[in-house]
Amino acid sequence: MIELAKVSTTISAPVAVVFDYVTNMENYGDWFPGVVAIRSDNDLPHATVGKTYLETLQLPGGEYELSIEVIQSEAKGLFLTQGDLEGVLPQMTMRFSEEQEGTCTFDLQYHSRNTTLSEESEIIIALRKDLAERASTALVNLKNTF
Repeated sequence: MIELAKVSTTISAPVAVVFDYVTNMENYGDWFPGVVAIRSDNDLPHATVGKTYLETLQLPGGEYELSIEVIQSEAKGLFLTQGDLEGVLPQMTMRFSEEQEGTCTFDLQYHSRNTTLSEESEIIIALRKDLAERASTALVNLKNTF
């Protein structure tokens, strides 16, 4: 996998509260820039392996639709999704930990699962720049939510 972005912050809220909010992917557009729309695509509860969402995302070059599936979810610890965006095959990993009581250290990473791409691929270079800016803004937005 090729890393696209990695950011981290401390949020002034308990891990459980942050986990419950961000793993409800219907909230994703409220804090992550460029999400035009996102909605549940099945009846499974949020933060459940197998839960799927349909997302409309604004990227350089236009709007794209993709399906996202929850691949791994460990209560108050780890949340991992994979999307089917052609060419990129994105994976998002969120990690949650409590360094101080009542706070949450939140780590957010994005990767490409496309094995035909390399670190020097034009799409990877463009996505890294774009996602670095969006992810940094997202953490500010998320901190302001709490």
